[in-house]
Amino acid sequence: MTNGRRKKLRFAQLVLGEAELKRFTVDGVLAALDLAAAAGIDAVIFWPARDESVDAPVRGRIRELGLASYLWLPVLADAGKDPAEGEWTENAWGASGQGTLGRWDGLGKGGETFLFACPRAENQLSAAVARCDRELPGYDGVFLDRIRYPSPANGPEMLFTCFCPRCRERDPGSGPWRERLREFRAGLESATDGGLERWGSLHGAWEAMRLGPWLDRRSGVIVEAVNRLAAVAMAMGKKVGLDLFSPALSRLVGQDYRRLGAMADWIKPMMYFRARGPAGIALEAACLARWIAGLNRSLSGQAVMRFVGNTLGLPVPPGSPGELEKTGLDEGLAEGELLRARKDAGCPVYPGFECVRHPDFDFDIGEDGVKRYLRALAKAPGVVMAWNILYTPEPFLKLVAEGA
Repeated sequence: MTNGRRKKLRFAQLVLGEAELKRFTVDGVLAALDLAAAAGIDAVIFWPARDESVDAPVRGRIRELGLASYLWLPVLADAGKDPAEGEWTENAWGASGQGTLGRWDGLGKGGETFLFACPRAENQLSAAVARCDRELPGYDGVFLDRIRYPSPANGPEMLFTCFCPRCRERDPGSGPWRERLREFRAGLESATDGGLERWGSLHGAWEAMRLGPWLDRRSGVIVEAVNRLAAVAMAMGKKVGLDLFSPALSRLVGQDYRRLGAMADWIKPMMYFRARGPAGIALEAACLARWIAGLNRSLSGQAVMRFVGNTLGLPVPPGSPGELEKTGLDEGLAEGELLRARKDAGCPVYPGFECVRHPDFDFDIGEDGVKRYLRALAKAPGVVMAWNILYTPEPFLKLVAEGA
């Protein structure tokens, strides 16, 4: 406690992917950890290289520095290898893997494919459980990532999942939902600007089609998958952190903050208002807008962007999806997203923001951007510096330290 105020927690994320192993030596990674520790971070969320000659020294340094450690565990995508084709999510029209219309053109070009397995894919879940059993004893907790259905960046038609053979077998009553989703798409293809206005948002359209119970059911499938892994961690006495989409997007990908928060020690909402990649709110909104405009070319751009903004519950500026993707959204909007997350989570919420200067994404939030985020997140009990401490400049670390 300082001056009667509780210190904010500061989490750092560390990824040792293929690109990082080419750019950094082990000594370079350890130096980055030392610098972050000197700035007062409390915990490291570690995506290991799966090479003990690299990972063991890193885990050792984290312990030496007195920091808490979390195993960063991707579950349904990018879990060490792509899911088998027979385990991919399948949408209401029979397509699987990734969509086409509206899909982000950068998908799969980096070290992550974001190719999602169905949450009921037994091989995928069993592999994640086995990894927990094997690796989690060396950590203080687990950080579960990729615990969702595909997002608009995968091609928005992949939002309408999952209707794979496993899901149809487990849920024999899924047929009518599939037909209703097909009716919704047909309605969207023939909608006018006035029709979009009457629906208000994608959520409004789904409610008008009485699809609310289907959304709840698919969220329940994600809860089942997460609960299986959380139970393994809790049985070991380990803490559980969850990487979730920001509330603006969470319902679209089947993430229910109330139900997931009940099995977590804390949640990190990905409040990425500038990043151009999956989970980046502006990028996801742009992909959704491209899909709607591509399905129905009679709709005006203004009506589409207003519909997308209403879907997110955020003020999306008029203009094209390309302009939205390029400029991003105001970091100040994180304040409202934080309130939404804390209202529903039922556990501590530590929002994550893009605290990086990253060469692969041609992305630099800048010191002013860090300051704007910290002002917007002033009421959070802690923050997560996303998404890789190796690309977090020292001035950014100092700003976060001052904000704590």
